[in-house]
Amino acid sequence: MVSDTESEVRRLLYYLGLPFEESCLEFWQNERAVRTASSEQVRRPIFTEGIDHWRHFEPWLQPLKEALGPTLENYRTG
Repeated sequence: MVSDTESEVRRLLYYLGLPFEESCLEFWQNERAVRTASSEQVRRPIFTEGIDHWRHFEPWLQPLKEALGPTLENYRTG
């Protein structure tokens, strides 16, 4: 999604049976109210600065990895 947003959005919309609209790529310009914790994030384009920030928390992720089991592996390869 981060490296090729347009292709991923097109693929997602195709899967959902929805038409592609150029405004899907300019979501941050929508003026509707956002009532979620991510309200500030949806007002900015997709950015790459945070891609690997999760790695700072990797030492504490082992219990989650074990709980996910094969689901995690399927996600990586799917």
